Formats: sequence, C-alpha cells, structure tokens
Amino acid sequence: MVDGTYAKMWISDGILFFVYKEIYEINRSMAKEIVSQRLQLQNENSYPIFCDLRAVTNAQKEARDYLAIEGAYMTKALALLVKDDHSMAITQLFIKTSSPAYPTRVFRDKNKALLFLQDYK
Repeated sequence: MVDGTYAKMWISDGILFFVYKEIYEINRSMAKEIVSQRLQLQNENSYPIFCDLRAVTNAQKEARDYLAIEGAYMTKALALLVKDDHSMAITQLFIKTSSPAYPTRVFRDKNKALLFLQDYK
C-alpha cells in the first residue's frame, strides 16, 4: 500500500484501488507525483483501476491532460467514482473529449464500478 500526499493506493484481488485524499484542486505537478507513485506500486504490471474522486473538488486542465495521457500507462480499464450528478456530468464530458485508449466509465455506486472492472482483471 502507498499512502501518498494526495492519495492512498493498494492492489487487492487483481484491482488497483486509488482513493484521493481531500484536495481542492489538482495541478500538473501533483498529477505527476500521483502517477509516479502509482507506477511504482504497479511494478510494470497492468491493472484495472478503481479511482475514487469523491474528495477532489477540481483539477486544472494541464493536470487532467497529464492524467489522461501519461497517466494512462499500464491501465487496463478505469472506473471513476464521483459524489454527485454535477461531478458525473463533468467527468463524462472529459472522458468523451479525451477518448482514453482503455475502457473508462464513471459511477456513483462503488459496487457497480467494481463489477465493471471484473472483466478486465
């Protein structure tokens, strides 16, 4: 398990769990640190990723772009957990415009998110 400055990460049952800590706004340097920690934890193994974004308020465009491109390395599939309809709409729009190279979906229900990732283990 990694308990970083911005997120907690661990691997369980073939899924990488990624839970952001309370952050008002993610910037590019934060995004780089987060991706670096995740890749160290993964140790050159690809995983489906469960990412809990509920404690994040905002992310700068440069951070979002970094996470979508460089941050996509070693990702089989991505389930994003958000807290409300507003976050859901913004995140879905971002996915549509960034066109990730792996299956990506947004959820408000943790169990549905984990079910989605089962096929990618």
